[in-house]
Amino acid sequence: MAYAAWAAPFATAAESADQYPSKPIRLVIPYATGGVSDAIGRMLAKSMGDVLGQPVVAENRGGGGGTIGAAVVAASPPDGYTILLTSPPMVTVAPLLLKNLPYHAINDFTAIGTLVTTPNILVVNNDIPVKTLAELGTYAKGEGRNKLSFASAGPGSTGHLSGQILQNAMGFVMTHVPYKSSGLAFPDVISGRVSMVFDSLPSTIGYVRAGQVRPVVVMSSERSSVLPDVPTAIEAGYPAATMNFWMGIEGPANMPPRIVEKLNAAIRKAVESPELRKHFTSVGAEPFLISSAEFTELRKKDAERYRKLVREMGLERE
Repeated sequence: MAYAAWAAPFATAAESADQYPSKPIRLVIPYATGGVSDAIGRMLAKSMGDVLGQPVVAENRGGGGGTIGAAVVAASPPDGYTILLTSPPMVTVAPLLLKNLPYHAINDFTAIGTLVTTPNILVVNNDIPVKTLAELGTYAKGEGRNKLSFASAGPGSTGHLSGQILQNAMGFVMTHVPYKSSGLAFPDVISGRVSMVFDSLPSTIGYVRAGQVRPVVVMSSERSSVLPDVPTAIEAGYPAATMNFWMGIEGPANMPPRIVEKLNAAIRKAVESPELRKHFTSVGAEPFLISSAEFTELRKKDAERYRKLVREMGLERE
């Protein structure tokens, strides 16, 4: 009798994992509408819903460099019905810049799987007489001294970090203008209220193709196939600005392994579908699919790398 009472909770958990999902799943997108995270998250949600046989409902919870949405997921039951679209800034950088977070960026989440990698890119307002990083340095120290500003998707975003890296490396200062998402930043960059923006290529490519902003450099190890004429930060002489930007899915800590496996398999099948693969490639995002265990290690390694970088730059808050 005692054995049966002890074993019952585990049997229930196993049955629950076998039946999962039996109701809609909430995918929290920790940024406002209009940016690359929103677009990719919503496409993934629809495709995952088709794979799993239950709706995956995208819900935007923007603000705080992704930390507001992350807090919602960290506090949710680890039953697989609330999951989070995540990226390196939210996992590894924002916690260094924003103190007193209600969660631990590593320990309070379960790494489920990754989707894509995308390079960051620097684009400037068309009226600024800058086409290369060298010209940007000359302008920033001359005619544009104390006049330049750069937008990002918020404190701790890769755009914020990229801007700080280049300022430190090139020896000039710009004003950081954070937004809740890159989609909200571009109108101000296009109009000239803000000088430039550092953002991921998928959310930027449309503005570049329309001629609304001018691309200067991509922060990746190789040039992008969708913008082959734009040099890399390495080619421009600033390898420290190279950043591998992945996007993934996480859930609350202590999720049942069988549910994690089902979600990882659903992510893989969704991303490998011809529709999503074609869309991702067209905007400069490359499919990047790894296991939950591999994702766990990647998060830890990136946390160490960015922690060191942020401290070297003097950005970490005491």
